[in-house]
Amino acid sequence: MTDEQLLIMYRKYKRKRNIIIISLLLIIIISIFIFLSISNTSSKKDENPKEITNIPEVKDEIAPEIKLSTNNIEIIEGGDVDYLKYIESVIDDKDGNLLENIIYEEIDTSKIGEQKIVYTVSDSSGNTSQEVLIVNVKKKEEPVQPSKENTSSNKVETPKKEESKPSNNNNTSNNTPAQKEETPPKEETPNNPSTEKIVKYFLFKDGYTMLNVSEICASELKKTNRTGICSPIQDENGIYLGMKLETN
Repeated sequence: MTDEQLLIMYRKYKRKRNIIIISLLLIIIISIFIFLSISNTSSKKDENPKEITNIPEVKDEIAPEIKLSTNNIEIIEGGDVDYLKYIESVIDDKDGNLLENIIYEEIDTSKIGEQKIVYTVSDSSGNTSQEVLIVNVKKKEEPVQPSKENTSSNKVETPKKEESKPSNNNNTSNNTPAQKEETPPKEETPNNPSTEKIVKYFLFKDGYTMLNVSEICASELKKTNRTGICSPIQDENGIYLGMKLETN
């Protein structure tokens, strides 16, 4: 082979080699580009779930708020307590109104002294709050003295009526010592039932009820043949105890 033929063959080989090298470089560059683009998209996909999973991780640590209209009340021994009356609101920042979820224990109103009503409520996240209502149970005042006075007044009335009859008989009689017979009635006039004020009580604890106490009091007033009034009796908390008959 001549030198020219060898030179031509060398040039052809060199061209093929350059083409192969260039094609390999292009393949490498394209593969690197594809790899980088795939890695970027995968990293973006990984970031989104992290952001989504981080949202539920925010915990609700705020407990509901219980508002009471008062923190201290007084009742009479054996009285009733309206437990929900003193709750103004039960609000949670996430669950809203939780008044129906309020929990409390009833107290024994027959025990005199200070007792506590503890109101408890929890939200859906388990946050719990409490409020305390102090109840002062006072001893029931029994109107024993008025009832005794009534019984004594009733006992006094009957003999006075009996005394008035003989006094009338003495007035109708025509005995000569008229002046001596007139002096006893003058002494008895202060005790005359017609001039004394009659006070009588009709209490529920004695067996009277709201249905019959007004009628019984009115009928008793008619029996006295005097003007008067039947008025209801209430304690300091507004609880009705019965009725009071009082003549003029």
